[in-house]
Amino acid sequence: MSYATKIGSIEIRNPLILASGILGTTYSTLQRAYEAGLGAVITKSIGPRARGGNPNPSVFALQEIRSLINSVGLANPGYQSFRHDIETLIENQIPTIVSIFGENISEFSEVLDGLKDLPILGFELNLSCPNTDKGGVQIGTDVDAVYNIVKTLKDRTNLPLWVKLTPNVSDMIEIANAAVKGGCDAIVAINTLKAMVIDIQTKQPILGFKRGGLSGSAIKPIGIRYIYDLYENLDEKIPLIGVGGIYRGEDVIEYLLAGATAVEIGSAIGVAYPENMIRFITMKIRKYMKEHDFSSIAEITGGAHK
Repeated sequence: MSYATKIGSIEIRNPLILASGILGTTYSTLQRAYEAGLGAVITKSIGPRARGGNPNPSVFALQEIRSLINSVGLANPGYQSFRHDIETLIENQIPTIVSIFGENISEFSEVLDGLKDLPILGFELNLSCPNTDKGGVQIGTDVDAVYNIVKTLKDRTNLPLWVKLTPNVSDMIEIANAAVKGGCDAIVAINTLKAMVIDIQTKQPILGFKRGGLSGSAIKPIGIRYIYDLYENLDEKIPLIGVGGIYRGEDVIEYLLAGATAVEIGSAIGVAYPENMIRFITMKIRKYMKEHDFSSIAEITGGAHK
């Protein structure tokens, strides 16, 4: 029974990947996530220059629904400063995908060009952050912009490019097809949903940026639906990576059955002991594979469509 999975040309030891998000801006947090048992890690989104992000509070826990609203706002040290952390990850043989962002093609190209010489697994293009005044979700909702960015970056590197899509659109299939035609190697879905929380005593939004993005258990059914639809409707079969609301082994299996070849785990890692969580998730998947006589992750992928 093999627990490894292939995402295009990339093979990792298991289908569990640290999602780009509130973790991943330092080597130590990425190392801990990988050593907890994940198959690979994705860095926090890195841009062309240092960025302080949005004012605090930038994260609010909705404990009753095991979810978070965050407005971190792409805070990062810039690719030049972060390069050392990536090099340390590689030296310690930690499979790493670098998430990058920019406000236009020029900025995306600058970051990619500054890091593409490193022996990383590939890049994840963040076209979908909802917590900034510029870039992010605006880019991810424009079919032509998505195609042009992916096509331009694909022409600049042989490394795999994953495209992370926003659910805050009227037709994700159209956006995904634009990314595929541009040459992306995998589709990642979904990023956070636009959200807000208000303190009824102060009568003001709780987050410093006022608006944020919802992640966690509340968005899992939405993520499952998008992966299912993408699997059925993309013009070409392309690897899908499911994100959103994964806390249990059952959640991973559901994404796989919907059509994912791997999943990314974010909010759950940030609020729990990752070692315990990953161990229980892994045990559940192995038990499920044994009970249903699956010998590989690939045999589970897309099972809900058969």
